[in-house]
Amino acid sequence: MTHILWRSLLAFSLAMSLSACQAPTKQISEPVIDQFAVSAQAFDSYIEGNQLVAAEQQLQALGADYSDDERLPALQQRLAAAWLKNGQQALQDADVLAASTALMNAKRLMPQAPALTEGLSTALAAVQAQAAPPVVEQAIVKPIVKRPTVSKPAARAPAKKHTTPINTAPAVTVIEPATVEPTPQQTPPTAPKLSSKKARIIDPLADSTTLPMPMLVSRNDHQLRRLLDDVASDVVQFRAAVSIEVADTRDFHWVATLLSARVKRLDASFKPRLQEVIRSDSPAQLVITPNKSL
Repeated sequence: MTHILWRSLLAFSLAMSLSACQAPTKQISEPVIDQFAVSAQAFDSYIEGNQLVAAEQQLQALGADYSDDERLPALQQRLAAAWLKNGQQALQDADVLAASTALMNAKRLMPQAPALTEGLSTALAAVQAQAAPPVVEQAIVKPIVKRPTVSKPAARAPAKKHTTPINTAPAVTVIEPATVEPTPQQTPPTAPKLSSKKARIIDPLADSTTLPMPMLVSRNDHQLRRLLDDVASDVVQFRAAVSIEVADTRDFHWVATLLSARVKRLDASFKPRLQEVIRSDSPAQLVITPNKSL
């Protein structure tokens, strides 16, 4: 009996020793994983591959899950620098639309540091000013009609006096060429008047049409894009100028980028005249002025 009891105690002690040894081993085999660092690696791969839209989506996911992490502003600044680099390259390639979009994204990511985007903003404004075509007034040239010259009859020589009978010379009839009247030129067909064109959203007979943009304040991009679809159609059809009145220059670049892209899809040769008006005390709106000379 004592032998059996001794063996039981020995087996129990051995089991307790094994369990004590396994506990720290289990803790060491499961290290803590930094999920922020894992997501940041995906962000880095998007930046290196110049997939800036995907990188911004990854940054937004990190901001939602780790809003208090100190490493988040560094990633945000890195993405803004990548947008600025793309904007400078687009400006060198004469792609004003892509450069304006990149500048807008960089300003949105760094609203507290406007000096970092000042270089690209100044260069883009200079290129846009040079790209604006000058207004050239064409003078109406009237066709010059040359009338045929009429030859005058030759002067007759005075008759000589003869003592002998004068033989009368046969009469010579001088035929004057007929005056050829120039054929009237056909007048070219006149362009359709403004009243005959159908507008989507503006009044073509008015001096200007004002359209409010409350969706810009509420950041409803879907409604803003639908509004600019109609505006772009009327701008191209009536060759209208657009004054974008907003409270912030970033909003102007955003609206101008969306509107220019839609105008370019409708008529790639037409350069819309877009004017920036900053009014912080007034609601955002568009003032559209059709070209009455059409």
